[in-house]
Amino acid sequence: MKNVALLLVLFCSSILVAQKNKVTISEAQITSVSYTVSTIEELKIINWEKIEEIFKNNKPEEIIEMNFGIDLKESKYKIKSSIKISGESKNLDSLIVKAKKGVKSLIKISNKYKNK
Repeated sequence: MKNVALLLVLFCSSILVAQKNKVTISEAQITSVSYTVSTIEELKIINWEKIEEIFKNNKPEEIIEMNFGIDLKESKYKIKSSIKISGESKNLDSLIVKAKKGVKSLIKISNKYKNK
C-alpha cells in the first residue's frame, strides 16, 4: 500500500512540475513548411503573407525551408512535382520571391500536361 501511495504522490508531483513550463507559439521557431496539393487552383491561392508570418520569430541566421508540391493523380500523366527553397531567415523576402517563381513554374508545367 505504501508503494502505491508513493507512486501516486510522485506521479501527481511530476504532472504539476511539467505544467509550469509552457511553451507558447510565439516562442516556437518553425524551420520548415510544406504544401502538397492535388489541384492547380490550390497552388494559385497560397497566402504568402501567412508564410512570412510563420517564420517571423526565427533568429536571422536560422536555416528555413519551404516545400511546394503538386500531385495530380487524376491527370493522364499522373503529374507529381515539387520544389524546395531554403536559406537563412534574414533572407526571407528573397526566399519568398524565389518560392513564388517556383510555384508559377509548377503551375505552368502542370497546366501544360494536365489535360493531355
